[in-house]
Amino acid sequence: MQVMFEAGEGRLQYAQVAELAERIKRPPYSWTPEILWKAYESLDAGRVRRSDHHTLTDLVSLLRFATGTDDELVPFADRVRENYAGWLLAQEQAGAEFSDTQRWWLDRMVEVIGASAELTVDDLEGAPFTDRGGIDGAVRDLGPRAGLLIEELNEELTA
Repeated sequence: MQVMFEAGEGRLQYAQVAELAERIKRPPYSWTPEILWKAYESLDAGRVRRSDHHTLTDLVSLLRFATGTDDELVPFADRVRENYAGWLLAQEQAGAEFSDTQRWWLDRMVEVIGASAELTVDDLEGAPFTDRGGIDGAVRDLGPRAGLLIEELNEELTA
């Protein structure tokens, strides 16, 4: 995974993150994202953002920090939200406007990306998206660019 990550061959998918979590959890180390985060915090507190709760996707942040891709260790979901704020600002500056309905979809997509390291079309057939029509609702509310938006969010928010 580290070689793939460093080579930039693509984003880590949730299944890969879960596999990594399983591997590092095995003896003799029995590591978890929490344990690794605290270790980095004790070694380099000035470059590690404190967090009381860690998820599997924080392994992505740990990997990015360990490989030197990121200078600061930030919880993955926080980084995704920060990137989303920047993406929204760039969209606004480019003249794009999103309705409240469209923002509902985008905001929920961001939550999934933060928790799962990616958003797939299949995710649209699960909660909370099915409350608004799933895939059909996304196309209805986001328009014909719905698929491109998903791809763009995956790229921009996990960068």
